[in-house]
Amino acid sequence: MGRIITCFAIMTAITAFALFGYGYCAKNAESLIEATDGILSATEENDAKKASELALEAENIWRGLSDGTVFVEDNDCDNEIAMSISRIRVYAENADEEIYTECAVLKRLIGLYITRQKPIWSNIF
Repeated sequence: MGRIITCFAIMTAITAFALFGYGYCAKNAESLIEATDGILSATEENDAKKASELALEAENIWRGLSDGTVFVEDNDCDNEIAMSISRIRVYAENADEEIYTECAVLKRLIGLYITRQKPIWSNIF
């Protein structure tokens, strides 16, 4: 009986950690998408300084999320998102029209990243 209770406690802790991790990733991803929308708004208003500041903020959000994930590593997607944010930052500083395309790519990559983080039975247990 003790083994069953111990097993249940461990499985409950693992499930709770998985749900917490997904919530953490989703919250930060939402902040990153909001920052990306802000970059686009600032670009449309021809405010390169604000767009550049928001791009730096987006980079910091992603760095925090990337460093904050403990067990789930998706290096390919992680690198793609980091490179996309770096390109957006350069485009924002130079007021380049490519920023619109790169922001769309970033949003799609973030969506894919969050989809991969969803807790399902096969990746929890």
